[in-house]
Amino acid sequence: MTGNSGIPYSMDEIILRTLKFHHHQYFYKIRRVCDQFRYEARLHDMTHMRNPNRQAAKRRASQSEGSDTILIYNSSNGATEKYAEWIAEALDCDVMKYSRAKLGYASMYKNIIFGSWIRGGEITRFNMLRANLSNFGIDNNNLIVFATGVIEPTDEYRTFVKGLNGCKQLPDDCFYMLPGKYNSKDCKSADKIALKAMGEKIFVPVHDDQVQDAKDRFEYGYDGIDHEAILPILEKVREFRGA
Repeated sequence: MTGNSGIPYSMDEIILRTLKFHHHQYFYKIRRVCDQFRYEARLHDMTHMRNPNRQAAKRRASQSEGSDTILIYNSSNGATEKYAEWIAEALDCDVMKYSRAKLGYASMYKNIIFGSWIRGGEITRFNMLRANLSNFGIDNNNLIVFATGVIEPTDEYRTFVKGLNGCKQLPDDCFYMLPGKYNSKDCKSADKIALKAMGEKIFVPVHDDQVQDAKDRFEYGYDGIDHEAILPILEKVREFRGA
């Protein structure tokens, strides 16, 4: 819901405007209006995120080699965070935990590495960065994406994940699926609910002879974190830096 200027009303304005015309007995109508406001505000944020500093890239490029690269990561159970730590240490680059409010800072860097984890084929939080590449002026920057997961990244599953997340245009050497870990005891309640809701759909893109192995990993736990898995990523970033 927006005013004449096209700017979304604040929550207080929504409530006051609603109460002006309705008695308190229409509580649920007010709540629906507020829910609609939140939804529209999220859409507004996704399409109007501001680039904090378009000139910062030039300044940082003159400082050091490490300052040309940022790693943005989103982690749930620690696997992606561990890889992020290893990569940042090896490349001496800046690292930032995912924050929607700070995604625009990616425009300050020549090379952008985004790491997150896979849930039902979706690379969590990547959609926000992908939706704003042009807004941030980084659609032509060097982008590397890595995703951690439990399911074995066969060619078939890799193609599925790339397509689902709008990464088909990324070269193969800029898209990586790294072995993650899973322990139901460490899994957040919201993630457990999401996994349960998806049920067998999780295994649809998995080759038949690997379905049982994937199910066992979810049932009994899995830890495949491997330091050597980051080596191709390091090599690619160093290639970018030498270009």
